[in-house]
Amino acid sequence: MITSAHSVVTPAVRRRMWRCYLLVAASAVVEGGCFALLVPLVRALLEDRMPRAGLWAAALGVLVVVAVTLARVASALQRAVTSEIVASLQHRLAEHVVTLPLGWFSPARAAALTRLAGEATRMLAATLNGVVAVNIRAATLAASVWVVLVVVDPVTGAVAAAGLGLLVVLYFWAARLLRGATAAGNDTTELVNAELVEFAQLQPVLRAYGQTARADSELTALLARVRAASAAYFKGAVTGSVVFQCGTALFLSAVLLTALHRAESGAVTAVVATIAVVIAALLVDSMAALGRTGSVIWAAERTLSEIGDIIATPALPEPDSDTSVPDDTSIAFHDVRFGYDADRTILDGVDFAVPRGSVCAIVGPSGSGKTTLTRLVARFWDVDSGSITLGGKDIREIGTGELMAAVSMVFQDVYLFDATIRDNLVIARPGATDDELAAAAARSGVDEIIARLPDGWDTRVGEGGTALSGGERQRVSFARALLADAPVVLLDEATSALDAANEAVIRAATSALAAGRTVLVIAHRLDTIRTADRIVFLEHGRVTETGTHDELLAAHGRYAEFWNEQQRARSWKIGAHA
Repeated sequence: MITSAHSVVTPAVRRRMWRCYLLVAASAVVEGGCFALLVPLVRALLEDRMPRAGLWAAALGVLVVVAVTLARVASALQRAVTSEIVASLQHRLAEHVVTLPLGWFSPARAAALTRLAGEATRMLAATLNGVVAVNIRAATLAASVWVVLVVVDPVTGAVAAAGLGLLVVLYFWAARLLRGATAAGNDTTELVNAELVEFAQLQPVLRAYGQTARADSELTALLARVRAASAAYFKGAVTGSVVFQCGTALFLSAVLLTALHRAESGAVTAVVATIAVVIAALLVDSMAALGRTGSVIWAAERTLSEIGDIIATPALPEPDSDTSVPDDTSIAFHDVRFGYDADRTILDGVDFAVPRGSVCAIVGPSGSGKTTLTRLVARFWDVDSGSITLGGKDIREIGTGELMAAVSMVFQDVYLFDATIRDNLVIARPGATDDELAAAAARSGVDEIIARLPDGWDTRVGEGGTALSGGERQRVSFARALLADAPVVLLDEATSALDAANEAVIRAATSALAAGRTVLVIAHRLDTIRTADRIVFLEHGRVTETGTHDELLAAHGRYAEFWNEQQRARSWKIGAHA
């Protein structure tokens, strides 16, 4: 646990953590010294040597005061160090996360990050503040008390050492048993949670097509897996606990029998034998503390492991010098190859150029790599081979901040913050004036939205923009891009799912956004990109055709097929008969 914590905190916090835990151990050693002083004190009392007993009692009193003082200082330092550890973890997570490629931020990872930075970190703090310190105290006290037992009676001490060895073996065996069951249970629970969310979201579709019974049976099977995983967890927990308790009972019995035998044989006095048994009981109590807190420790180790995995994720490489963006904003793809994993290639040898100030449309079937291509320009990921240049300069040689300032992105999956419309726009340019905001709103149709909302610019849009319709969120996204006024625009044209009113507004906003800029647009409705300076047809991750709209129609290739299919689709009517 401490080793895991070391790997994710800063060196300064690591040193303070060590000092804290060493102080906890020191207080436990002094506490063990108190038990050591009980031996001569009890002897003096039983032998009716009161002056000597008074001296030992005074020494014991002084040592108790020292032990209590050390424990209080250690407790105060624990709280301070725990706060530092939590702050260090949160800062390290935040500092590292902002250096990761944008493509790392999948919904699942974002949810895990939120959990780790919040509730999981607080639980980890409680574990470090209480459980870890308790275990350090228990282990150190057990070792100190064992030393006392060895001094009192070496033979009984040797038996106790063998028993402690057995308890340690049983502890780690139980830990391994429970860790496996816990990991399997957590994985199953996460799977079921995801399935429950999907089950709830799919209710309209399932009910419309009468598939609720099938979905119910699949969900029931998953819940059965959860019950099986829970049963395995509790079986492991109970088995480990029972075996450990049996081990402690065996340990205490062995020490008791040894002490009695030693007393009966005259090897030690009855007083020494009694003291040996009492010390053995203290040893058992210390070891039981370790057993009681094992499951909490293992859960905290899992949290630390997750945090460590994020921190170990390679950051997006940054150039060492000359990170500026060239004045020329032409884009060029040079033999670009990319895949999300080694077994699947998404882009294979893509090679084309987009001159400065021109509009290039990317067309192709679903899964051809269109979205991946545009997001590589924004360095959501880096290419596996080849290069992408902006103004002749490899984008990997441009600082992330400078590149983001030069690129505006408008994608289909629009995300708005749970804030006002004004806040969602000014994030693109924090220093924007009211006139600039009004101009961007007018060119994107957001002014119409503001006019009918009760609080106008100060209306909150809800988490993810849920208070607005899909078309309205698209308008806000365009307004944000217009306000940013970046020279390069990456646009995922998404008018196919909009109503006529929103489609007209978005088309006008697209024209306004493209004016005078270098634009790379993913086209779904081909009639929206007829006037593009260049059209690139992408299929199976490769460029198969390039040219203007008229040139590609004349070539009678795949683009022409797409165009003809869409023209035929426009004439479809519900209920039409020959």
